[in-house]
Amino acid sequence: MKVILVNGSPNEKGCTYTALQEVEKTLRENGIETEIFQVGNKPISGCIGFFTCTKNGKCFRDDTVNDFLEKASSTNGFVFGSPVHFAAASVALTHS
Repeated sequence: MKVILVNGSPNEKGCTYTALQEVEKTLRENGIETEIFQVGNKPISGCIGFFTCTKNGKCFRDDTVNDFLEKASSTNGFVFGSPVHFAAASVALTHS
């Protein structure tokens, strides 16, 4: 089993990362393969509805989303981590 922990914080090694590391530790102790995937400080273009991703399996825009889709295809689960500002998750997690 494999789980990707998605770090939506723009601060790559901040508090959200620390929290995800704690979750990762518990998952690994239970024999689950893990990977922390950083998106919070990476370029992500918003979806404009071309639906290329459904036809080709990837977005026509070559950004972090394609990297994520490649990894996600062989993953059993996800944990999303984000700082909360103004009662919402980070833009990297909500507007892509």
